[in-house]
Amino acid sequence: MKVYSQSIGAACQLDWPKDRILVQVLDDSDDPSLQMLIKDEVSSWKEKGVNIVYRHRLIRTGYKAGNLKSAMSCEYVKNYEFVAIFDADFQPNPDYLMQTIPHFKVSIINKPNKDKEKFSPV
Repeated sequence: MKVYSQSIGAACQLDWPKDRILVQVLDDSDDPSLQMLIKDEVSSWKEKGVNIVYRHRLIRTGYKAGNLKSAMSCEYVKNYEFVAIFDADFQPNPDYLMQTIPHFKVSIINKPNKDKEKFSPV
């Protein structure tokens, strides 16, 4: 099995509510045959009901960071609260998000105004 297939498969099998996850496959390769193989892999997961998108850039400025920046600027990305980035040869365990996301709790604090002396939690 090819590395891209294993990595895409692992990302698609993450244990997370399906309506709250999007898998973006960012392909910066310049090999048309590899692009087709990756597109086919993405299509097979899409047919299984996975929310997955294949992105290939024609203008490849900024290398990997440029690709990530380009992907994060997509309008649909704003619909998701968290972003997890995996390199092409990394296969996360299915419980990766369940093990990590709970550690990203956000606290909201009211800024004191002239009438208050202390910060007050909301």
